[in-house]
Amino acid sequence: MKKYMWLIIISVFVILISILVFLLYPRVRFDNRNVNLGEVYNPDVKVYNIFTDLSNRIRVSNNVDTSKLGSYDVKVEFKYFFINIKNKYAVEVVDKENPVINLVGSEIGRACPGKEYVEEGYTASDNYDGDLTDKVIIETGDNKIIYTVSDSSGNAFNTERKIEYIDEEAPTIKLSGNSTIYLYLGNNYQELGYSAIDNCDGDITDKVVSTGNVDTSNVGTYKITYTVTDSSNNTTSVERTIVVKKIVTQMTYGNGNVYLTFDDGPSERTREILDILDEEGVKATFFVCGANAYTKRAYDSGHTIALHSNTHNYSYIYANSNNFFEDLNAIDTKVFNVIGIHSKFTRFPGGSSNTISRRYHTGIMSYLTSEIENRGYTYFDWNVDSNDAGSDVYSSDNIYANVINHLSHNKTNIVLMHDSGGHSATVNALRNIIRTAKGYGYSFKAIDSSTPVIHHGVNN
Repeated sequence: MKKYMWLIIISVFVILISILVFLLYPRVRFDNRNVNLGEVYNPDVKVYNIFTDLSNRIRVSNNVDTSKLGSYDVKVEFKYFFINIKNKYAVEVVDKENPVINLVGSEIGRACPGKEYVEEGYTASDNYDGDLTDKVIIETGDNKIIYTVSDSSGNAFNTERKIEYIDEEAPTIKLSGNSTIYLYLGNNYQELGYSAIDNCDGDITDKVVSTGNVDTSNVGTYKITYTVTDSSNNTTSVERTIVVKKIVTQMTYGNGNVYLTFDDGPSERTREILDILDEEGVKATFFVCGANAYTKRAYDSGHTIALHSNTHNYSYIYANSNNFFEDLNAIDTKVFNVIGIHSKFTRFPGGSSNTISRRYHTGIMSYLTSEIENRGYTYFDWNVDSNDAGSDVYSSDNIYANVINHLSHNKTNIVLMHDSGGHSATVNALRNIIRTAKGYGYSFKAIDSSTPVIHHGVNN
C-alpha cells in the first residue's frame, strides 16, 4: 500500500511540474509578415508566458529591404533561464499599388466623321516597375478606347478616352501673294491665286468661291472675298484688298513737305546723319543696301527704312526679273532680321527712269515698274536731286544749293541724297539744308503710306 502511495505522490508531482513548465514556457507571436513596398518595416514580435510579457528580452535581426520585392528572413532570439529560442520568420515585401496611365491630350478625343481616331498618345508608369508604356493594351469599344496595363505584381489599372466623331474646325484659305495689292489706273488686275485646306477634307481649293470685282479705270479700294465651306458646313472667308491709285509723274504735284531720302547706306556717314537729324528734330527715309545697328537706330528713332538693293550691281539686277526680285528679297530679309518688319517702300537703283538697264535687258523697266506694284511694293523716285552722287559729290556748298534752289511749296519735295561711305560732303551740307528749309517754312517728314508718290517717266 505504501508503495502505491509513493507512486501517486510522484505522479502528482510530475503533473504539477509539467503544468508549471507549460505555464512558464515562453511563447513567440510574430504578426506582421507582409509589408508594402516602400513602407518602413518594424517587426511586431512579442514573447510572453501565461504570467507576464517577456518581449523586452527579445533580440531581432531585421534585414528587410522594403525598396525591393521579395522574401526576407527575420531572426528572433530569446533566452529565458535555461531556455534558448532561435527562430526565423519569412517576411514578404509586396506591391499593392496600381500602375497609372496618363493620356496625352484630352480625355475626349476628336475624329473626323467617317474616319478613324488618330491616337494622341499615352504613358504608363508603376511605382516599382517604372515605365510600362509598352505594356499597355488598347481595346476599342463603342465610341471609346480602353487602355489597360498590369505591373509585375499583378496590379492592374485601366482608363478610357471617349471619342467624338465631329468636325468643328473651319478650313483655312491661304492667299498667294500679298493680301493688299496696289495698282495704278489702267493696270490690269490678275488673280494671284489661293489654296484651301481642311483638317478633315484635305485640299478643297476647288471649292473656293470668290466674289467682288476690281475696276482699274477708277481710283478706289476694292475687295475680293474668298469663301470655302467643308463637308461639315464649317465656313471660312478671307479678303484681298486692291488699291487703285493715281500715278504721279508731275514734278510740281504734292503737299509742300520735304522728304529727305538717303540711298546706299548704312555706313559711318549714316551715324553722322542720324546725329544731325536727331539734333534738328527731323525724320527722314533711308533706302538701304544693307542692315546693321545704324539701321536699327534709325528705325527706333522714327525714321522710315525702305529697300534699295542688296548688290546694287546693275548687270545682275537688270539682267532679268528673277534676278531683280531675288536681290530685292535678299535686302528685305536683311532688314527684317534687324528691325523685325518687311518694308514695302523701295527705290530702283538708278531710278525708274534709268537707261543703263537697256544694256542688259531691253524693256525690263517697263515690266518691273508694273510688277513691283503688283507684289505690294510702292516705289519712289525723286524730284529734287542733291547731285551728291555726281559732279558735286565733294562740294557741300553745291549740294546745299542743289537742294535749296529746287524746293517748292507747290510740290512734294522728294530729295535724293546718299549716306554711303564717301559722302562726307552730304553730311557737311545737311544741317544747313535743314535749317534754311525750316526758315523758308518747310516741314520735314519721313515717307509713309500717305506720302504722294513721285515717279519718273520710264525710259526702258
